[in-house]
Parts: sequence; C-alpha cells; structure tokens
Amino acid sequence: MGIRHFLSIRFLTPSIDFSKYDGIIFTSKQGIEAAKRYDIDWSALLCVSVSEPTAKFAKKAGAVHVIAGDGYGETIPSLLQTAGSSTRWLYLRPETVASAWADTARASGLNVDEAVVYETVCNPDAANVSIETDAVLIFTSPSSIRCFLQNYSLLKSHTVVAIGMTTLNALPCDIEGKTSAYTSVESAVELARKLAQSDEK
Repeated sequence: MGIRHFLSIRFLTPSIDFSKYDGIIFTSKQGIEAAKRYDIDWSALLCVSVSEPTAKFAKKAGAVHVIAGDGYGETIPSLLQTAGSSTRWLYLRPETVASAWADTARASGLNVDEAVVYETVCNPDAANVSIETDAVLIFTSPSSIRCFLQNYSLLKSHTVVAIGMTTLNALPCDIEGKTSAYTSVESAVELARKLAQSDEK
C-alpha cells in the first residue's frame, strides 16, 4: 500500500514567555515539534496531551510531568480541572482548530491562553497523484479532507479511514468511513492496511 501525504506543516515561532505559565497543552505531535524550537524548562511545566501517543512524543521531547487524554479535545477541560482553576495554561495550537474545547475551558473559569505555532497547508505535489477508484484513503484531520477535495473527489468505492470522530464527521455526508481503534496515525495506518489486505482476497 503506497502512502501519499496531502498536507505539509509550516512551523511558526511567535514570541512566547513560557515562564508566565504553569502548563502547556498539546493536541498533536506537530505542536510538540513546534515547542522544540523554543528553550523550554520542561521540568517546570505540567504537560497535558490529547492522547497517549502524543504524551509519549512529549516525553521524548523532554516533558517530565505529563497527563494524557483519551484522544478527543472535548475531554481536555476536565483534565485541566484536575490541576486546579488557578493554573495558567498555554495551548500550542495550529492555525485552524477542529474543536472549541479551549472556549469551553475558559467559560468554565480556566485560564487558557493560545499561541499559533504551526499551520497545515496543502501539499502542491498532491495535485499530481493518481487516485484509484478502489483506493484506501486515510484522513488524519478535517484539514486533510479539505486538501484532498481541492484536487479530487471522494467516491463511494473508496475505503475511507478517519483518525477519529472529529475527522469522520468532516467527511461529505454521502461518504462512509471507519475510525481506527486509537486516535493515532499508527492505528489508522494499521486499520487501512488490514482493509486493503481484505480487499485483495
């Protein structure tokens, strides 16, 4: 199964004073990659990650105190509550977000600032890919769906795997998709491989 990428990541480096915060929040590995471009005292910060795979990636980057969520942004406010309402949080986020969990957190009295540290852009090379009518397609974000639809059409004959419910719900209403067991790229690829092998039998 050949894998093509329809998104590219562009990292941004706005000025950030991390000493103002008690914790940082990550909803993707890209947010952690962006954080690595700063001089951060990881031992002084509590790190909340949207999922266990993201938490593991944060630990590899140097994070010491890490809390992992269940893979969905909507559950992040409850994780933040466990640290106390006076905790000052910084969400290192993409330019476009698929969930309004940060607004929900602030509405409940939590102190959450946001810094846009990366953006996803459509990969120009993706416009020249031949997509077979029976292809297995993996989408890891609503942005990846939008980029795909700029150049191609989703067919009912395609097998579609979405990394999670937010991405699944971003599919056109006439297209059915399957979600991976875990909200991770690895899990989505594993499911796609199994589906591709099943179709080959």
